[in-house]
Amino acid sequence: MDNKKWIRIAALEKESGIPRRTIHFYLQKDLLHPPVKTGKTMAYYDESHIQELRLIKSLRGEGFPIAAIRERMKKTAASVYTPMHVKENPLPKRKEAGKTRERILDIGCRLFRSKGYNQTNVSDITTAMGVGKGTFYFYFSDKKALFLECIPRIFDELFATGWERIKKIDDAKSRLETRAQMVLPVLGEFCAILRLSKEAMEESDIKIRALGERTYYSIRRPIAADIEKGIQQGIFRKTDARVAASVFIGIMESLNDLRLFDNQPLSPIIWDRVSTLILGGLLPDSA
Repeated sequence: MDNKKWIRIAALEKESGIPRRTIHFYLQKDLLHPPVKTGKTMAYYDESHIQELRLIKSLRGEGFPIAAIRERMKKTAASVYTPMHVKENPLPKRKEAGKTRERILDIGCRLFRSKGYNQTNVSDITTAMGVGKGTFYFYFSDKKALFLECIPRIFDELFATGWERIKKIDDAKSRLETRAQMVLPVLGEFCAILRLSKEAMEESDIKIRALGERTYYSIRRPIAADIEKGIQQGIFRKTDARVAASVFIGIMESLNDLRLFDNQPLSPIIWDRVSTLILGGLLPDSA
C-alpha cells in the first residue's frame, strides 16, 4: 500500500461538498478520473479527486459547458493516481491497461462460449489470467458488464466477413444456402451463441434479457427476410417466414447435435440431405 490517503465516497462528499450523485455524473462524463475499485461496490478516492472536483465546481460556476470542462481537465490533470491493490501491481500504463482489458474480453468470450453465462464466474476469468479479482473489477463492474461486451464481439468474430458476401447475392435460395454453408465451419460456436442468447432471455436482469433477445433476433431476422424475399420472387411457397426461419435455426442446432453424437465431422452427404430438408419444405410442390 502506498502513502496516499485513500477515502470512500462518503468522505469524498464531505471533503468536496459535492453530492455523490453529482460525482457519479462527473465520472460518467469523464470529467473525473476513475477511482480504484477493489470490489463490485467498493471504490477508493484520493486527494487528487478532491482537487479535480474543486476545479470542476469552479469551472461550472464560471459557466463552462461539460465538453469544455472535459478538455480542460485533460490538460490540467491534478495527479497520477495509483490503485490500491494489496496483492497486485500498481495501475498499468494506458497501453498495458488496454492489453489487460482485451485479455479479459478474450478469456471471457472463450469461457462464456464453453461454459455459458451462469456457469462462468469472475474467479474463472481471473484464475485463467493469473491475477486477483481487483484487476477484473478495475476494468468491469461485474460479470454482466463483461457479458454485454462479449456477445456482440463473439457474433462479429464469427460472421462479420460472411455477411458482406451474402449481401451480393440476390437469389433468395442461394442466400439461404450460403448462410448455412457459412455456419457449418463454426457450427459449434454458432450453437454456443444461440445457447447464450436463450440463457440470457431467461435472466431476471432487463439488460441481459434484452441482449439475449437482440442476439437471437439478429440471427433469425435476416433468415426470415431471405425467406420473405424468396416468396416475393416466386421461389418459395407462401408461408410464415418467421416460423420457417426458426425451423431453419433448429435444423442447424440438430445438425450440431448429430456432429457431437457421432463424434466426427459432418460429411458432404449429410449436408446434402439436410439441405433438402431445409429447402424442400419451402419450395413449391412443382419444384
